[in-house]
Amino acid sequence: MPSSGVPALDEILSGAGYPDKSSVLVIGPPGIGKESLCYWFAQSGLEMGDFCLYVSRLSSNEILQDEKAYGLPSAPKSIVWISRKGGEAKSNLQDLADLINLITHYLSENSFRKMRIVFDCLSSILMVNPSEVAYKFVDQLIGEVKRYDATLVATLEQGMHPEQTQIAMEQLFDGFVEFSYHKTGLRIIPLFRIGKMRGMTPDQTFYEFLISHKGVHFEPIATNSIRNIPESKKGGEEFHESDSNGNFSDKDARIVFDYLVKSFVNDYQNSRLAIEQSGWRTRVSIADLTGVNRDSLYGQGGKFGSILKELLSSGLVETRFFPGQRGRGGEVIKVRVAYEKEHVKRIVERTVDGKQKEGMS
Repeated sequence: MPSSGVPALDEILSGAGYPDKSSVLVIGPPGIGKESLCYWFAQSGLEMGDFCLYVSRLSSNEILQDEKAYGLPSAPKSIVWISRKGGEAKSNLQDLADLINLITHYLSENSFRKMRIVFDCLSSILMVNPSEVAYKFVDQLIGEVKRYDATLVATLEQGMHPEQTQIAMEQLFDGFVEFSYHKTGLRIIPLFRIGKMRGMTPDQTFYEFLISHKGVHFEPIATNSIRNIPESKKGGEEFHESDSNGNFSDKDARIVFDYLVKSFVNDYQNSRLAIEQSGWRTRVSIADLTGVNRDSLYGQGGKFGSILKELLSSGLVETRFFPGQRGRGGEVIKVRVAYEKEHVKRIVERTVDGKQKEGMS
C-alpha cells in the first residue's frame, strides 16, 4: 500500500496508507490546505523511487513555491509535469482527448515501476467542459490508472460545483477525504474526515488537523465536542441564517456578497436571463463596482483571495471558467451567488420580495 507521505494519515488509513491501485479524491474549500496531501504524497513517492506524474493547471514553478512553504525539498527534475508552464508537456484542459493520451503515454512508458499520479485540476476541467464529457474523462482516467501499479490522488474545490457534481465525483473514486472547518466564536476549528476508502470500514471520526512544514498532524475529536455542529457544517458549509445580516469575518465579504445577490436578481428579474445565466460577474467588475481591493479577490499564485475564500468556504458563491474569453493567465473566472443552495436561495427570494414591495410603495 503506498504511503500518503503523512505518517499520521497512514495510521488512520488502516496503518498502511492508500489502497493499492486506487484513486483518492481530496475535497475541501479553497485555501484550507488540501494540496498539501498532494505534495507529501508525491514527495513520499520520490523517496521510494516511484515514478511521479503531476498534472496541474498551474505552472510547475508555482507548485514548487508552495511545496517550499511546507518544508519540502525542491525536486523539479524528479517529477514529470503536465502543467501550464515549465513542464514536459502543457496541460490543455479543454482538449481532454489530448490530455488522456499524454497521461496514458507516461503510464505505459513507466509500466515496470510503481507510479503516483497527482491530478489537481479536476475542478478546472469540470468548469470548462460539459459535465458529461468531464465525467467520462475522469472515469477513463481512473480506468487507465487501474491497469498499472499506480495510485491517483486528485483534488476537488468544494463550493465551486453543484452538489450532484461533487457526489458524482465521490462515487467514481475508490475513496475520498474531506477537509472542512467549524467556526465557534472567534475560533476556527479545521476538520478532517475519511468519507470512504476501499477496504476500510466506514469511520465517522472527525479529526482536528494542523498543517506545518513538518507535515500534517491529526487529532481525533470527541463525538460530544461536535454534536452541536449541523451536518452541513461538518461538510464544510459554514453558513447561518444570521450571516446574511452581517456575520462575516471580512466586512468586504458582505459587500461583495450583497452585490452578487443584487446582480443575480437584476439579471433574472429585470433582464429576464435564465437562472443558469444569471448573476455571473468577473472579479475585475466586482472589484470596480464594489470598491474592494482586487487582491482580496485574486490572491496570489492563481489562487483566490481572502474574500472569495470566505464566500466559497461558506457555500455562498460559486465560480466557473468561461472558455473563449481572456482574463489573467489566458482564461476568465466568473463568480455568482450559489443559487442552488437552499440558504442562498432564501436570501435571493427575500431580496426579490423587498424589491417588489419597493415597487408597490
